[in-house]
Amino acid sequence: MFWVNPLALFAVAAAAAPVLIHILIQRRAERFPFPTLRFLQPTRLASIRRHVLEDAPLLVVRAAILSVAALALAGPLLLTASRREAWDRRLVRAIVVDGDSAAAVPDRDGEQRTVLMQRQFAGPSLADGIRRAVLWLETTPPARRAIVIVSPLPIGSITHSDVAAVPTGIGLRFQRIGTLPSARTAEGGRLLTSDRVRSREVTLTGERTSFRDTDADAVPVWPIDVVSADHDREVIDAAIAAVRSRDVWVAPPDRRARLVLVAPADRGDGAERKDSTADASPIQRPWIADAIARMTRDPDLRAVAIRFKAGLSDRRFAVSPWQALAIAADGRPLAAAAESADRLLVASAAGASSLATPVLLRSIANAIASPPDLRRAEVMPINDEVIRQWSRLPAPVGSPRIDTVEQDDRRWLWLAVLVLLALETWMRRAQPTAVERRAEEHARVA
Repeated sequence: MFWVNPLALFAVAAAAAPVLIHILIQRRAERFPFPTLRFLQPTRLASIRRHVLEDAPLLVVRAAILSVAALALAGPLLLTASRREAWDRRLVRAIVVDGDSAAAVPDRDGEQRTVLMQRQFAGPSLADGIRRAVLWLETTPPARRAIVIVSPLPIGSITHSDVAAVPTGIGLRFQRIGTLPSARTAEGGRLLTSDRVRSREVTLTGERTSFRDTDADAVPVWPIDVVSADHDREVIDAAIAAVRSRDVWVAPPDRRARLVLVAPADRGDGAERKDSTADASPIQRPWIADAIARMTRDPDLRAVAIRFKAGLSDRRFAVSPWQALAIAADGRPLAAAAESADRLLVASAAGASSLATPVLLRSIANAIASPPDLRRAEVMPINDEVIRQWSRLPAPVGSPRIDTVEQDDRRWLWLAVLVLLALETWMRRAQPTAVERRAEEHARVA
């Protein structure tokens, strides 16, 4: 048994109210004139409080009314076999489509059930559609739940991690529609080289990928300002030149970063660089948050960081608003990021001549540039065997979320409350009233 509002069970204690009222109420004895008592000497009357329960059946009925009403407010739900069977006979289905077109989904694969609810999720990304479909299915009434993915299913449109994020109780079915072209050409972004900006064009033909770079009519702008000691300027320029010689993505004009090489405590120029990180603030801009997420996933940055014995010694880089980008061998961040006005702020424990500095510069440049996503240009479909491994039937309904159940069993308890109220009314009317009892006493005295 489940309870929709379990906190209401505390109201069962109200059943003791009739008993307490009966016990605690102070009753006064009635005066009756009696002829033979006139010749008795008057004495001081003692106050008497009665603690004897009268009319126990009526008291029990009243307590039962309050108890059953409290249970009804709690909303009991009995998981009977018939109820589970009724839930399993219906289906709630989410359809995830690639694009904005509507999709017709035939019932098959054991889904010949009554479709209780159905909703379509369209957008440029199947992964995002799957996440939104899962969130919606979590709020639907108890039923077998399934996600149907309708797409040409090119490689990269769905990954194993996307499928693993779907709860095991939700069924997955893939419906491949349309055909992928044999070849496709797409814009591959712009690259910043040593002396120019080059535009890249990517061509995908079957399993082969090729690209062609052409000179772009743009001024090459390095988007990262490096704050370091004056005598390190030559080394920093050489590190930037080395990074640009290997090509990095061009960042939009409104995206810039500042890299501060935090000096060790024994250097005399540490105060200037410490001031360069004093304006750190919590991350507010989405592109900065995305850039930090990309940097934390950079395998080259993680590999070079673990080789460092010590990270940033100042504890402020380990707490908000700073976010660790890579961890050194001592468990402290080798590099941490925050926001500074309108730019990304990165603090590093690596020196100017360290191998970590050009790796960090390359990671920052690519992260703020948001490299192009060529998955939508893919011409190769996901293998049918992989699709079969990912597919599964919707599982039977287990323990449903209480807040999604359309109907519970409280109506039977409210019916019992009405019956008990009728019984209590009949019992009260069947008893003699106080006037009738007084008249009977007078008659007995006479």
